[in-house]
Amino acid sequence: MKVTQYSTNKYGESVPYELRKALYMGGVSKAIPSREPSENDFLGFGVAITGASCYNLSKMEKTERRALIEDLYGKKDGGFSVARLTMGASDYSAELYTYDDVEGDVALEHFSIERDEEYIIPMIKEILDVNPDLYIFASPWTPPAWMKTGNSTCGGHMRAQFVDCYADYFVKYIKAYGEHGIRIRAVTPQNEPETQQFGYMPACIWNPDTEVAFVSALRKRLRENDLDDVEIWLNDHSFSYVNRVDWQLATYPELKGESGGVAFHYYEGDFAQTEFLIDKYGVRLHYTESGPRLYDHYDNDWCKWGIMLCRALNFRYHSFTGWNLMLDETGGPNIGHFFCGGLVTRNRLSGELSYSGQYKAFKHFLKYVKRDSKISPICFDRDCYWMTNYPKDTKPLTATLVENSDGSAALMLVNPNPEKAQVQYYRGGEWWYIELLPDTLATVTFEK
Repeated sequence: MKVTQYSTNKYGESVPYELRKALYMGGVSKAIPSREPSENDFLGFGVAITGASCYNLSKMEKTERRALIEDLYGKKDGGFSVARLTMGASDYSAELYTYDDVEGDVALEHFSIERDEEYIIPMIKEILDVNPDLYIFASPWTPPAWMKTGNSTCGGHMRAQFVDCYADYFVKYIKAYGEHGIRIRAVTPQNEPETQQFGYMPACIWNPDTEVAFVSALRKRLRENDLDDVEIWLNDHSFSYVNRVDWQLATYPELKGESGGVAFHYYEGDFAQTEFLIDKYGVRLHYTESGPRLYDHYDNDWCKWGIMLCRALNFRYHSFTGWNLMLDETGGPNIGHFFCGGLVTRNRLSGELSYSGQYKAFKHFLKYVKRDSKISPICFDRDCYWMTNYPKDTKPLTATLVENSDGSAALMLVNPNPEKAQVQYYRGGEWWYIELLPDTLATVTFEK
C-alpha cells in the first residue's frame, strides 16, 4: 500500500509531508469513522456565476479569461462540477431588474432575458465550453415587483394570487436559457425566503404555505412542458430555518415528490442541525451559498473553508456551492449592503487577479473528491459550529474520508490551530501517525 501525505501551507501550496506508522502514540487524537460510507451520489463543488461575476469576467482579455476558466472548471486536476445562477438581479449584479418589469403583465407578454444576453449568458457559455457537464441550478432574489406587497423589488412579501403566474415565469426562464444551450437542472423558489434585507437589495419574504403552493404549481407546469426532470429545492436559507422545512414536509406529504431537495446557507446554525431530514423524509441536502469576506482573512482562511467542506461531506450533503465566482477589489459590482469577496478578485485598474482562501481550499479538495466518491465521516466530536464567527470562536480539528471506485482513498484533515496536531488513523490493519502542521489542510492518500 502506497501512502502519501500532502499539506496546503501558508502560501497555499500543496507540498508532501512525512507520514509514518506508529504502534502507539500517547496523547494523540484518534480519527475514527462515525458511520458507513454514503452512497455514490455526490454532485460536486461549485460557485455562483452571478451577474457581478459575469461582468468582471467580461472585462478580462479573452485568453486570460480562458486560462482562469480552465483552472476552475477543467477536468485535468479536478474542477467545479456545479454552478448557481441568479434569476434576474441579486445583490451582486450590475443593475436592478427582473425578467418582466411591466406592471400587471400576468400574461407575461413582456417577459425577456435580453439583459442577460449582453454579458451573463456569453460568460456562462464560455464556461460550458470547458465543462459541458456542469450541473446548473438557478435561484431568484425577487419576483417582479408587481407580484409582491409594497410593489418593490427590494423587500416585501410574495402575494399568493400570483403563484400560478410566477410558475409560468420560471418555465419561460428555463426554456429561454435552454434556447441558448444552457440547461437548468434545478431551481429554488426564492433565495432566503425569511428576510427582506431592510429594503437594501433584491429580496422577498415567502409564507411557508405559499412556498408549498408555488412548488405544486411549478411542478405541474414543468410536467406540462416536458421539463419534469428539473428539480425544485426548498428553503435556500440558513441552517436555522430547518424547522420551517420540517413543518412543510410533515404537513404536506406530497411535497417530497414535488421537490426532493432542500438547500441551506451557513449564516445561522450548522450542518449538524439538518441531517435528520435525510433519514426522516429521504430528501437530498444541498449547500448553496457562502463566500469569503473581502476585509476579513480574505486570502488566508483556507482552514475555515476546509472545515466547511468536511462538514458538508460528513453530514451527507449532495453538493456544495460557494458564492460569487469573481468580484472586483471593492467587492463589486454590488447593489446590496454586504462586503463579500469573490472566489477570485480582479483589480479594475491593473487587471491583476488575487485568490481567496476559499479558492485554495476548493483546489485542495477537488483533487480527491469526485462524483463517484463514497464519503465516510471522521468523528472527533459532533458539536455544532457556527462558522460565521470563525476564527474567533471555532477551531475544531476536522476530517473526512473519501473512497474512490479504483480502491484509492483520501483522508482529508484540517488543523486550524496555531499549534501542531497529532492524529492516529487505522487502515489496512495498521495505525498511521499523522502530524498536522499549524493552520493547514492536509490529505493522506492511500493507493493500492
